[in-house]
Amino acid sequence: MANDGKRIHDLIVFLAVLAAGIVLVLLGISPGALATVTASLSGLYATWSGGGRRTP
Repeated sequence: MANDGKRIHDLIVFLAVLAAGIVLVLLGISPGALATVTASLSGLYATWSGGGRRTP
C-alpha cells in the first residue's frame, strides 16, 4: 500500500498522545484540562500533516 508510511506516523502520534494523557491523569490533571490538551494536540497534528488534504 502507498500510505503505509502515513499510517505508521498516525499510529505513533496516537500512541504518544495516549501515553501523554495517561501520564497527565496519573499526575492528577483534571479531566477538563486533559480534554483541552488532547484537542489542542490533535489540531496541531492535523495542521502539521496537511489537514486532510491528501494527494493520491
